Amino acid sequence: MLRSVFKPRTIVGVFTLLIGVGAIFLWTYGWMIRNEASSLLNDLSALRVGAASSVDAERIAQRHRKYLTERDCRAAACDYSFVVTNSWLASLHIEPDAHFRASIHVESGTVAHIGAGLMRTMDIYPTFGASAAMVDEYSEMPERYRGEGHFRFPTPVGKPYLKVVLDRHADAVQRQHAFAFSFRCLTKPGGGCDLSCDYLPLAWKDWRADLQPTFPNFDGVYPGSERCR
Repeated sequence: MLRSVFKPRTIVGVFTLLIGVGAIFLWTYGWMIRNEASSLLNDLSALRVGAASSVDAERIAQRHRKYLTERDCRAAACDYSFVVTNSWLASLHIEPDAHFRASIHVESGTVAHIGAGLMRTMDIYPTFGASAAMVDEYSEMPERYRGEGHFRFPTPVGKPYLKVVLDRHADAVQRQHAFAFSFRCLTKPGGGCDLSCDYLPLAWKDWRADLQPTFPNFDGVYPGSERCR
């Protein structure tokens, strides 16, 4: 009787069904992670540094409280930190650990700094251990970055990451490019995602254009970067 119930065809059908259900679950989970990261980024980049208030920052903290990892408020300042991770996909070894981080700093009731970064573990980079892209926007450019405009790339050529810094005086296009993250690599299985242009494609193009007059071998330093042009 049991043999008639558990025929090979039945077992294959059940196994196929389980694979299908698992694939749908993982796809849904990936979509949710990308959607939350995108929503957090949209709210973060909607803040106008130097003009947005502590009330605006707190509203974002409440809306994304599931991913709020720190709320540190003192006498005249508050710091908020958020992290969206692909923890389930990473724990199942479907893809490397990846996470999107965002931060808000409020000083004397006004948002003075916002930051965001997307990072994915990459064992091929022994000194850094990941490929990444990060952006920091300040009310006024910090002293260490001053002297070369309001939209800068303090990134050593050859590193597997891109760092972008700007202040509230940057123009609208520069700001749009600085926060134009792609979240494909947050949930993408398999290889790739080994260049910072996979994370901030528009800012990477700006960086490339900025360096090429004085660094004509830029493309040679990043093999495979033709996909990013």
